[in-house]
Amino acid sequence: MKAKSLHFSKSGSAQIIASELGRVYQSVCDQIPPAYPCEGEKVVFVGVEMNGKVPGPVDRFCRDLTPARAKNVAIYVINGSGSTDGVKDLCAAMEQKGVHAVTPLGISVKSSLFKKGMPTDEDVKKTLDWAEKLIANELK
Repeated sequence: MKAKSLHFSKSGSAQIIASELGRVYQSVCDQIPPAYPCEGEKVVFVGVEMNGKVPGPVDRFCRDLTPARAKNVAIYVINGSGSTDGVKDLCAAMEQKGVHAVTPLGISVKSSLFKKGMPTDEDVKKTLDWAEKLIANELK
């Protein structure tokens, strides 16, 4: 399966999961914006650390995708609440362009005043299970 695993975060928390997705699906793992553009991907996994608004680079990258670049986009959001509300408009915009945006996954990672939270092994497993179900059932 042709896939890419991309990530965007200031603390590096999304990279942990993106790297594991890349390893499992034997795909390129890169930051957003990626060094090489997407071309003919079956699925692009997008990991983003955010609270509220989608970061500009992620928004521009996703809105620039076309069905020729990526048939499916699977976004997982890392924040303190596990909410995916911030990516709903972005998913709708991709759908309007013909790129299938699968139901996003929210991952709750708690931070403290002095330390950024990092995903646990359970968070990584949850994401891999989500990805496996998507590939088996939801991808076009």
